[in-house]
Amino acid sequence: MPGYVCPECGLDYDNVQPPDAKVAIASYPRRYRAELAGALDDPDGGDALIRRRPDAATWSALEYTAHVADLDEAFADIVRRMNLEDRPTLTMFDPDERAASDRYNEQDPAAVLDRFAANAEALVAAIGQVDADGWQRTASFPWGERDLLTMVRNAVHEGTHHLRDVARVLAAARAARP
Repeated sequence: MPGYVCPECGLDYDNVQPPDAKVAIASYPRRYRAELAGALDDPDGGDALIRRRPDAATWSALEYTAHVADLDEAFADIVRRMNLEDRPTLTMFDPDERAASDRYNEQDPAAVLDRFAANAEALVAAIGQVDADGWQRTASFPWGERDLLTMVRNAVHEGTHHLRDVARVLAAARAARP
């Protein structure tokens, strides 16, 4: 998706190169942990704050965090397969189905953050295995063909975009307290 700039979070895909992606992805577990820790330390909310949905259609901070943790695992597999296989056909999980089936909002925050750190590390390692010629390798997805660089940029976008979502839903949850 060359030339794509997210209208909500402002991430410009063209500005994300593989070294930048590795740094960004490696930083997300720490940054999400800081957001959740700030809420968990809140004497007037704590655990309930990170689980509060601002409305029925919007995930909680914990759900967004679990989602990005699981995306990092999926993206690590996608990067590995695209790097090793010739034009694989790949899929991605349905995020809403996964959130419901895995009960994201009932998960232990510490376990989610630990999983996030491990999955981000695996994704960074997979990106590190791609050589200079590998970024143009392609795969077929249900939504069309994508190159490896675009998929890594997608991973960065998910982390960046949902970190803003976490901050936004936590602010809404704080504002909605009685």
